[in-house]
Amino acid sequence: MSADLLKKLSRHQEWDEAPVFCFTTDIDWASEAVISQFLKSLPIQELKMTAFVTHFSPIIEELYATKVWDRGIHPFFLKGSSHGDNFKEIIENCIAFAPEAESVRSHRLYNVSDTAHLLFNEFGFRYCSNTIMTLSSHIRPYLHESKMIDIPIFWEEGTALYNQLGLSIEPYLGYFTSPGLKVISFHPINVVFNTPEIAWMRKIKDSMSREEYNQISSESILKNRNNAIGIYHTIMEIVNLVKQKNYKILSLKEIYNNIVN
Repeated sequence: MSADLLKKLSRHQEWDEAPVFCFTTDIDWASEAVISQFLKSLPIQELKMTAFVTHFSPIIEELYATKVWDRGIHPFFLKGSSHGDNFKEIIENCIAFAPEAESVRSHRLYNVSDTAHLLFNEFGFRYCSNTIMTLSSHIRPYLHESKMIDIPIFWEEGTALYNQLGLSIEPYLGYFTSPGLKVISFHPINVVFNTPEIAWMRKIKDSMSREEYNQISSESILKNRNNAIGIYHTIMEIVNLVKQKNYKILSLKEIYNNIVN
């Protein structure tokens, strides 16, 4: 099986010649108010988005049912996880939020052979997006040691803030327009609150209990939202670039299917 996948992964694909974009979001226990505002903030229908889910959400359930976006799971494997007390229990509980899922991205990108082998061998997951290759050109999917196909992330908002890359993609246009897969990853909370820097959002999160964070209201969003330039503007720059250049957008599932079929 692995030899066959290696052959398929080596085949020439459209992302070898031009940038191909893929939009993903890690839900990270966002409240219904945050998810609702997130949907109003971006042209979700056009982005073929994959949502990596952490909990049950009526809004997300409806979006999946109406085929607005695909779902993967976003398990939190570290100590204190609300998903469970051991790797198998955590995966089982997350699958309940997206029973159809074949894709996974772990919270904090936690990925060891124990979790990856369980996901592939026992639960049938076939592809993941657990690697960040910040602004790398010519990104291609690769065969993970677990036998899953890993589709790396090109740009993630937390990583961009951590690396102090600024809030505009203008200095990095050459990276965004070079050939390769451009998996874009961001979180509803950062889009809705328009996070300008990590410490700013950390202060907001630390002011809330887990329960308060899970129930953030529309009023709380209005009260705390950054009204200057923030990560929302960065993401809209990316979306507008893709639209202006008419770059191809594929869902994560479409990328996987292009490889294996």
